[in-house]
Amino acid sequence: MEINKSPFGKLSNGESVERFELKNNNGVSVSIITYGAIIQSIHTPNEQGVFKDIVLGKDDIEGYEQDQSSLGAVVGPVAGRIGDAKFTLGDQIYHLTANDGPNHLHGAEAGLGKKIWEAEVHLNANSAKLELTTKSKNGEGGYPGNRIFKTTYILNEQNRLLIYFEAESDQDTIINMTNHSYFNLSDDETDVYTTKMMINSLKVLKKGKTHIPNGELDYVLGKPSNFSRGAYLGAVIKTYEEGIDEVYVVNKEKGEFKITAKAIDEKSGRVLEVISDQDAVVLYTSNHFNGSEKGKNNQPLIRHCAFCLESQSFTDAINHSHFPSIVVKAGEKYKSKIQWNFGLMSDVHH
Repeated sequence: MEINKSPFGKLSNGESVERFELKNNNGVSVSIITYGAIIQSIHTPNEQGVFKDIVLGKDDIEGYEQDQSSLGAVVGPVAGRIGDAKFTLGDQIYHLTANDGPNHLHGAEAGLGKKIWEAEVHLNANSAKLELTTKSKNGEGGYPGNRIFKTTYILNEQNRLLIYFEAESDQDTIINMTNHSYFNLSDDETDVYTTKMMINSLKVLKKGKTHIPNGELDYVLGKPSNFSRGAYLGAVIKTYEEGIDEVYVVNKEKGEFKITAKAIDEKSGRVLEVISDQDAVVLYTSNHFNGSEKGKNNQPLIRHCAFCLESQSFTDAINHSHFPSIVVKAGEKYKSKIQWNFGLMSDVHH
């Protein structure tokens, strides 16, 4: 195992950003920058042992500072949309920035993906760990409470990346953190149409207008959005106007750490397994890209070039009293965890 630290440039305000590469003895590596706790790259092998970066991103800090897509970022204080950019907690109404039509998305300009995080590293024989911490002041971005957020990334020799989120606040507040990485497991495909996706879910959150849940659940059996037995993304994307952007309710008990989704690229043999203790996972197929923006190596970011599997609580949960609560009481700890297994189809357990 090794951890390599290097400078990743300076933000427009002069603050320095560092890059930490966590690497195991199999050659699998995950690089994270201290801006946004962003996963900047993940290199994994195909069946022939050829390594490739399987996540979208930018080559330099300027790209990330201008990015509006949360590429690889930790999103919060609340991931996903909050309807009409407001919520009520106790007897107070809180107003947030509307950055997605009338709604608030991923914390907007005060979001965790736009903050500098303090880094601490721990190297063991079997794992490389990066602990990142950042703070938000009471009222920042409209949210209550002086809050401390912590993201811990651990890469181990089993080619697994563990992501632990923790937070606490001195006032009652709302928190729902996730990582917003965009994956493409192929060797050379510019889209994810041939990716086979499985999601451990039989229900999605039903959406009203502007992508906000209307409070009801929709069963996916017999519908194109059903990934419970596996389906190719391309065939399902075709049935949507722009692409998939669904909140899947994971089939498990609350708080249980369980398999959430699995993606397979049959040509390269790469497999991604997502395990999480979160209630839901958002499947998003990069519907908003149109080629005008460049990713790494000057590659244009095109529609459907990658998929996201965002393990999180129900979208807009604070505005639906029957959804699992995302309220974190003063002095209590918010905790959640995600595990990504980077495997191959030839691995024994597939």
